[in-house]
Amino acid sequence: ELPEAVCSLAALEKLDVGVNELTRLPVAVGRLLSLKVLDLSRNQLRELPEAVCSLAALEELHVGENQLTRLPVALGRLQS
Repeated sequence: ELPEAVCSLAALEKLDVGVNELTRLPVAVGRLLSLKVLDLSRNQLRELPEAVCSLAALEELHVGENQLTRLPVALGRLQS
């Protein structure tokens, strides 16, 4: 599991947590407002929290090789 303390790093621009057997992301991930790159590939995620849709600066989202069954509807509204 991703430690919630990581979500307090407001200036963080890149987070690579690929290949960590993560099964979920904390909702607090939505506080990473400076995040441009989020690599969640090769984990065990089944869904992404709606909070990911709050990442307005996000330019790259890598979610390949997970067990995702759905994506948040609002994800398509991100503009970066």
